[in-house]
Amino acid sequence: MSVNNPKVLIAEDEAILRQELQSTLLQLWPELDIIATVDDGIKALHAIAELRPELAFLDVHMPGLSGIDVARLAQHPCHIVFLTAHNDYAVDAFDQGAVDYLLKPLDAGRLALAVQRLRLRLSQQPADLSALQVKKPQEALRWIQASVGNQIRFINVSDVLCFRADSKYTKVITTRLEAYIRTTIKDLTAQLDADKFWQISRSNIVSVAAIDAVQRSDGGLALRLQNGDEWLAVSQAYQHQFRQM
Repeated sequence: MSVNNPKVLIAEDEAILRQELQSTLLQLWPELDIIATVDDGIKALHAIAELRPELAFLDVHMPGLSGIDVARLAQHPCHIVFLTAHNDYAVDAFDQGAVDYLLKPLDAGRLALAVQRLRLRLSQQPADLSALQVKKPQEALRWIQASVGNQIRFINVSDVLCFRADSKYTKVITTRLEAYIRTTIKDLTAQLDADKFWQISRSNIVSVAAIDAVQRSDGGLALRLQNGDEWLAVSQAYQHQFRQM
């Protein structure tokens, strides 16, 4: 296969995200030959050995083997882009030779930049990632100091139903109280456990355990939290989190 039509492997365990990546890649780079799409790390490792792709998109968190493990163990060298929800993993891997990393949810503009980098690197020898080591993300946030009137309250993160942007502050909502912190939604996203808290818009992060109902609304999705009446809109960029519920 000529490098003008590079062979590509996609390894991502979320089916919707896998299909979205494949479709967008082909729009950005029609000459690509996507030879396989797999949903776990062991399949990815076998596919690299058997099909010998020039490029591989590897999800960092997959069943079987992580994307980091696949990159370290693969016997056939190929240029690698990592997919991850955790910036800490990806930046270290990028520093050690990965072509690029993409944060979830996928952004088409950011993927276009990764494609540009891959085109430039394609004529070069892939980096040796056999010694790839990455630090683990920092421990997820467990306690919050928040203002309630003139008091500072200590709130266990497990008690939080929702974080909501409110002017220069972020409102912390529990079943018992509402408090305010100065940490932004963006910074909170990096500190919270991604399996327990989902960002659903630029203004809201919700506890997955606190979701009472999800419904289609005006062509999109909206959710209601337990013991609440308000329906919160889920932005398009974050809807993939709900498709496997």
